Amino acid sequence: MSEELKTKKPDEVVDVRGESCPIPEMTAGKKLKKMKVGQVLEILTDHQPAVDVTLPSLAKSNGYPYTIIKEGEVYKFRIQKVS
Repeated sequence: MSEELKTKKPDEVVDVRGESCPIPEMTAGKKLKKMKVGQVLEILTDHQPAVDVTLPSLAKSNGYPYTIIKEGEVYKFRIQKVS
């Protein structure tokens, strides 16, 4: 996980609060494909399995650094596109 991602302002934000798997991962994957290298995507979710399993899996499979910021019941999952 990247500490720099916690302070960097995201370039794009998708709000998938209230959605369960696979919606958070699918939405993030589609958005990342359209983004430029170096940009940061923030996914707002309240679905625990997305934070624990599917979003980290998406980031790792692409070699993208990520971090998780918890604010109350909402998670800000940030992924940086690096390739």
